[in-house]
Amino acid sequence: MASEGMKLSLSEKVGGFWILWVTAFWAACTALRHLVVPPSDSPGVVRSVYALVLRNVMILSPRQRKAMLGEHETGEIIKTYCTQHSLKHVVYPLPKGAKLHWVGTQPSNGCKVLLYFHGGGYNIAINPGHLSFSLKCAANAKASLALLEYTLAPAEHYPTQLHQAIEALRRVLTITPPSRITIGGDSAGGHLSTGLLSHLMHPATDIEPITLSEKLAGICLICPFLSFDFEKKSYVYNAGRDYLQLAHVEEFNGNFKSEGFSDADAIKDPALSPLDAPKGWWRSAPVERILLTAGVWEVFLDDIVAFSGRLKEEAEPGTKVDFVVGAKEVHAACIVDTAIGLEEGDSAKAILAWMSNDN
Repeated sequence: MASEGMKLSLSEKVGGFWILWVTAFWAACTALRHLVVPPSDSPGVVRSVYALVLRNVMILSPRQRKAMLGEHETGEIIKTYCTQHSLKHVVYPLPKGAKLHWVGTQPSNGCKVLLYFHGGGYNIAINPGHLSFSLKCAANAKASLALLEYTLAPAEHYPTQLHQAIEALRRVLTITPPSRITIGGDSAGGHLSTGLLSHLMHPATDIEPITLSEKLAGICLICPFLSFDFEKKSYVYNAGRDYLQLAHVEEFNGNFKSEGFSDADAIKDPALSPLDAPKGWWRSAPVERILLTAGVWEVFLDDIVAFSGRLKEEAEPGTKVDFVVGAKEVHAACIVDTAIGLEEGDSAKAILAWMSNDN
């Protein structure tokens, strides 16, 4: 059903309905194949169909997704989720137009906090899978959950979202010390987490720095976007497996990065392209632990493997770095599986165990 107030042109409607019809057809074919003659490495019918649906839905423009699929703003989605699950929900405004949503157990002075940044290529709002999984993480960490509602692209461009993440952390630090704070994020949210870490270590000249009194408890980077160099082989060899495609990545990042900024310009900014930061950039990271995850079938795999190597080389021994690759997993599989109610895979199990372990 079209979203109220959103008017699509005839060509947008025809193109959108064609994509949805083709998606339904191929979803049926995929389900039949995995039921009748499943490949030896099949992840299962539901995961296979859902990955195909996600891949095709991403072909829709933001206008088509909003009008035809009823996409809502992050704040509306969080409010609805909390109402449906009888969760307490308190919202605090932040500078730069952002909002901090406290969901579930509310914070108290000195409490543990999980500050979470959702994924979606900076173009798509939070979804119930993000909420359910981040709540699981917070429960395992015995922490209050703070979700940042940052401004989506193309309404705002980089570095607006980084400013908003910095202000979110600044707000949390008024409640509890760094050693009680864990930062987490998936995909674009993982990218934002890494950009925030970069700012803590190498403050941007146009943003007020944050001086930490001690190290952060941890940072969990779930399948993060890490580089504007799109020549990595995993974009090719995992294209047939992952729902996320290079064309999606280029489109989303084109909307996100500063107007007039080329990919070559972005590569020179460590907060934008963390993998391409100068050698030694991640030394003396102000965080006790970092967990990095990837799916073996995702297009970001090569970048994430390379970044894990850099972190182990540069951040250790002062920061403990763990890296997990999920078998038969696509991009952000822990969020996808949670959204459709499937059993936890390798990445989800590793993340939840890491959240439970303070050592």
